[in-house]
Amino acid sequence: MIGVEAASESNGGDDEASVPASTQAYAPKWRRTPARSVLHPMTWKEANEWKMQTHNPLRKQQDAEIHGSTRSRKHSDQATPELAHNVASHYNQRQDVGTEARKNSPIIGLKRFNNWVKSALINLYAPPESEDQKGIRILDLGCGKGGDLRKWDQQHVSEMVMLDIADVSIQHARSRYTESSLPWDAHFFVGDGFRTPLDQLVPQHLLRPMFDVVTMQFCLHYGWDTEENARTMLTNVAKWLRPGGIFIGTIPDEETLFGRLEETGDATALEFGNDEYKVEFDIRYAQGDMPFGNKYHFWLKDAVDNVPEYVVDWRMLESIANEVGLRLAYKARFDQILVDGYQNKHLRHLLRRMNVLDQSVTADGSVAPNVTPSLWEACTLYVGFAFQKDDF
Repeated sequence: MIGVEAASESNGGDDEASVPASTQAYAPKWRRTPARSVLHPMTWKEANEWKMQTHNPLRKQQDAEIHGSTRSRKHSDQATPELAHNVASHYNQRQDVGTEARKNSPIIGLKRFNNWVKSALINLYAPPESEDQKGIRILDLGCGKGGDLRKWDQQHVSEMVMLDIADVSIQHARSRYTESSLPWDAHFFVGDGFRTPLDQLVPQHLLRPMFDVVTMQFCLHYGWDTEENARTMLTNVAKWLRPGGIFIGTIPDEETLFGRLEETGDATALEFGNDEYKVEFDIRYAQGDMPFGNKYHFWLKDAVDNVPEYVVDWRMLESIANEVGLRLAYKARFDQILVDGYQNKHLRHLLRRMNVLDQSVTADGSVAPNVTPSLWEACTLYVGFAFQKDDF
């Protein structure tokens, strides 16, 4: 599934107003989680050093099967089939318009920037090689039309398993793989990896050896309707990710979603946005009161048509991730990823090659995206993250 969403403006005073929004660190004044949850990028070597420093030799090795909590849940699964159907229908109905038409999209700047962010996460956190040094194995959950296939071209890939709930998207992904003549094997499956154990959707022989990387781009929030589904989703990630492997993804930022509502100045407001995008909640809850099932509808010009999505409670995400053996290595909002990535020579070159930067502003020493202010709000609703699986 390929969703792209809304974002927040700078909410600072006069001092902050003089600084380009894209150079400001991610530090919303409405934040609920501590600032320490936003980390700076690490190289793969630094990540391994961090892993060894935090390794607990007294930790007992977990069973091969990772079990979810049996605690009671506040919400039922009764609406889940309808939700899955609605999401699949939306993406099935979207046509693959071709490269030239995509270049003429009114939100092409946003699409380029989001593609660069995904490339940045891949370049910063994909391991340089697999344990057997034969090339890395990748699991792409919510792969959509396969738009990220070529982003892995420089990562020494040996095999990819791609799964999406939308059968038409999988057909496009398979065609894109064939047309790209990529030098690795890829396998495509239609299924709901958020609500169904992965070994019921993918043949066992493709789940071994374990994956070096699991990626979930712009889709995890569709599975945050119930705790049970969230646990199934993260268990699917952890169970089939090798020790030391990396889980990367992008999701709407909880802090920014709630902050945007607060910025309306109306305590009863249910929506925010502009001419390019809109977020509309069904019910307004206080942040943290509804860790699962806090639904909103999202609209983005030329991309997403009022699809139901769910606020991902970050504290709950990190808590469940820790339970299944995943430790946070990196989290930053997209504007901060732009600043971080600009410090990396390869990613800085990629920014220019993909026409992501506003060159007139960059020439003055600032880092600014080549998008309109209203689309920049949409870009910066998101955070990117990387988790590493415990190395037992």
